[in-house]
Amino acid sequence: MKRGPALALLFAVPLLLGAKDPRGDVTDCATGQPARGPDLVAVGGTATELKTVGQWRLRFDRPVEVPSDLRIDVLVRDPRLPPESLGEEVGMNRIVRWDATSIDRPLEIIWLPHDGSTSFNPPVVHGRSVTLIAPGRLLLGESANGVESVERARWSVVVRSGDACDRLGDGDVVHRLVAVPAASVTPAPSPVATAANPEAAPTPSQATSLRIPWALLLIAPVGVGFWLYRRRSRGDRSSSGAGRTKLSNGHG
Repeated sequence: MKRGPALALLFAVPLLLGAKDPRGDVTDCATGQPARGPDLVAVGGTATELKTVGQWRLRFDRPVEVPSDLRIDVLVRDPRLPPESLGEEVGMNRIVRWDATSIDRPLEIIWLPHDGSTSFNPPVVHGRSVTLIAPGRLLLGESANGVESVERARWSVVVRSGDACDRLGDGDVVHRLVAVPAASVTPAPSPVATAANPEAAPTPSQATSLRIPWALLLIAPVGVGFWLYRRRSRGDRSSSGAGRTKLSNGHG
């Protein structure tokens, strides 16, 4: 597959797996009346890196401007903890936030109710899409083995710009992260495995080393036969030459 179509498919898959949002549903944050602002049209949420990383790809109706007064909040709920509220938003206990004040501004991961926070890499802004990534160890807390699965997390999204708000659907924090299987690579069989299983297919280097002895076995008889033929031919010529010499001497 060519690189261009592969990248296009990579960007499209999370949106196909995610949730769509109606166009033209931007409202005033305070009154709920229609307003003008960035219009969120779809969000894809995936669990990558063996389910240890949460990734959200938001798609808007027009290219995203940076810097701007845009604020993206991914509202996350860890079911193991009680839900919290913050202003108009309810039902979450984590927030993955990005303020579009600059293209390299990092994400802020906020823990509720203690209002503790940490930062992570800036999002990837590409035309009409914004991709936010948060490791599970920062989003949900680090487990005993040093990693944390994000599969149990529930999420929603709210986008603000000035007084305008656009919530994903009805705003409930109920969406799941879809697990993305890791790319599988078939390793070449080891010599031990090949010896244990004679039917196992050899690697290219093994196949080459196997072909060389067979080629020598096929070529060797031909070479020996040609050598014997040449030797016999030389012997016949020597015998006939000696005979002609004797006949010539007897005639004289």
